[in-house]
Amino acid sequence: MFENLTQPKPQQPQQPQQPQQPLQETQQAQQPSAQFNTPTINVASNAVDVFNLTDINLSFATATGKFTLFDNFNLRIEDLPNEGQFVSILGASGSGKSQILKLLSGLSKPDSGSIKFYGKEIDSNHHIPMVFQQYSAFPWMTVLDNVMLPLKLKKVPEKEAKDRALEMLKLVGLEDQKDKWAQYPALSGGQLQRVSIARNLVDKSQVLLLDEATSALDIFSKRDMQKALLDIYYNSELDPTIINVTHDISEAVYLSNRIIILAANPCRIHKMVSVNFGPERRTERLRETQQFAEYVRVVEGLMDEVNKK
Repeated sequence: MFENLTQPKPQQPQQPQQPQQPLQETQQAQQPSAQFNTPTINVASNAVDVFNLTDINLSFATATGKFTLFDNFNLRIEDLPNEGQFVSILGASGSGKSQILKLLSGLSKPDSGSIKFYGKEIDSNHHIPMVFQQYSAFPWMTVLDNVMLPLKLKKVPEKEAKDRALEMLKLVGLEDQKDKWAQYPALSGGQLQRVSIARNLVDKSQVLLLDEATSALDIFSKRDMQKALLDIYYNSELDPTIINVTHDISEAVYLSNRIIILAANPCRIHKMVSVNFGPERRTERLRETQQFAEYVRVVEGLMDEVNKK
């Protein structure tokens, strides 16, 4: 699916020295609408895919008969050596967005087909934590104890577990909240989601799965959460692959270097959009640029296409 997709790490475009030309005069240079037509990627010949879904079939029994969600569905997400990647998945209602994450995490199994994680077929022991829309922090534990929990379950020595948990809390901007109970209103919704993210990453996982993780947040908490995700993305030591299911087109464009758009009945990839804003780190100023608005317009048009089918 991604065999020919090229994209550098998502960055903020450098501000031009001269005023930007009107949109219709700059499309030839920017051309975000052409990014999905002939995408190309340079992947090392010996690179192993992060995930490879091959010939996935999955059906459910309903009151009106069998419903087929996946019919020989394929998805390939390569590993980009020495750089992270942020992939967002959007699509029509019922297209299987969240179900894909469940398959990747090990929470669900297909009726048939192959799912490989870094080249190895997943088994019953495979599990990658997910961050859901609902808060999953344990409210009877402190923030620090929440993040240390996966390490304690693996019998990691107390000092090492604490040091690693504190490192993750610093990364997501919660080091000053470590002794608070992980519950509302001691923490905001966005902070509770960041507790879950830190807990998922503390065991040195390079993969983070997000299922509508920001959809229940107010605009300020959502922006804080997005900043934390970019902090993770740009952390060279983590070299993460972040896969984000969302309905928020603006969020997908802001965070992602690749966007997958799914059609439904059965699930299939409608388009893949490569997002390139240049070599600098993305900041809030990016949302004000003409190029950002054009990417949003392109993705909105593609979503209109799948919703009409």
